[in-house]
Amino acid sequence: MTASSAHTAKRPPPRRAALLETPLGWVSVVVEGARVVAISLPAPLERAQQAIGAEARAGVSAAPLRAVTDDLRRYFQGEEVNLNRHLVDLSGQPPFVRRALSAARRIPYGQVRTYGWVARAAGRPGAARAAGQAMARNPVPLLIPCHRVVGAGGRLTGFGGGLELKRALLRLEGVSCDRGRVLHIARKKRGERQ
Repeated sequence: MTASSAHTAKRPPPRRAALLETPLGWVSVVVEGARVVAISLPAPLERAQQAIGAEARAGVSAAPLRAVTDDLRRYFQGEEVNLNRHLVDLSGQPPFVRRALSAARRIPYGQVRTYGWVARAAGRPGAARAAGQAMARNPVPLLIPCHRVVGAGGRLTGFGGGLELKRALLRLEGVSCDRGRVLHIARKKRGERQ
């Protein structure tokens, strides 16, 4: 890069971050410009602070950051909130992971889908295990509700925050769980397979 091109190179927008206290723990939110680039699952304060990263400036002065934290606050108070309205940054993720995360984002509030459903929706029928691995790479949980993805037959499996947190998030949305299973899986639309 020449000295003159260094001056004309576009700088990425600054990263801004906020910490939000919820009934399940602290959540960190990081935005870059208008896009959410990272959210941590509810955790102890120290872990949420670590998730922010040194390059992000703390504070809720940016409008996108304030909008996300306001919606998450309402979500954790039990209100059905449309978290899909927030732009997320999935750049850097492999194509299948992006498709799987986009599929998970379409799962409605208070409903669950299986890893098999996510794999089919992402264009790889039979790749339920790969769909699970894609959920594990989710940089913005809650906005992309990977907690709404369950194993075959409604089994609660795999979740970065642990199964107790997955169960708590589902209960918050009115999904009944017992003995490691979701008790009610939303009815399929005609022609749709779970």
